[in-house]
Amino acid sequence: MNISLNYNFNSVSMGSRKNKNSTSRSLYSLLEPLKTDKKAMIPSGELLKGINFKNNNLFDTFEKLDDATRKINFVKSQDSWDSCLEEEFIEFQEARKEYEENKTQQNFDHMQEEMGDIFFTASSIAKNAGIDPKSAFDTTLRKNANRLNLMEKMSKKNLADCSDIERRGLWNSAKRKLYDVQTYQYLA
Repeated sequence: MNISLNYNFNSVSMGSRKNKNSTSRSLYSLLEPLKTDKKAMIPSGELLKGINFKNNNLFDTFEKLDDATRKINFVKSQDSWDSCLEEEFIEFQEARKEYEENKTQQNFDHMQEEMGDIFFTASSIAKNAGIDPKSAFDTTLRKNANRLNLMEKMSKKNLADCSDIERRGLWNSAKRKLYDVQTYQYLA
């Protein structure tokens, strides 16, 4: 389900703006910076206290944010994770279609945000299954680099000069050869 919320910040009352010294800031003042800065952050409360969202180690930030959601039992069962990932893919496809129809920065940002939701959900699913998302990603990077390196060694010409069919054949051949070698590790 894709819900779009459009706020007219000048006409929508989202709490009292009169008592600015109040410890509980109004919703309006919390959301105001997001109007002009897409990377603005609402100040953290207790739940997310101590998480540095400017940290360059995205997996570390993910771990802390995911742990925070688990503290409030915001973790789904494996079945609901599966439907959640499916929903995120559908939302990404819709955003990509919007961008293809109208290549605006807003549509690109929306498409990028939906892809981020896919990454976050997939990482949460991995963690829920006992898989370290960073280790899984490292494994995938290594696997794909090995496939490309092996393709290059097997090809009689530059990969850029190969047809799509030739590249797909080399990819599948490299994939099978690497799978056979990795399977041998478990049999030895």
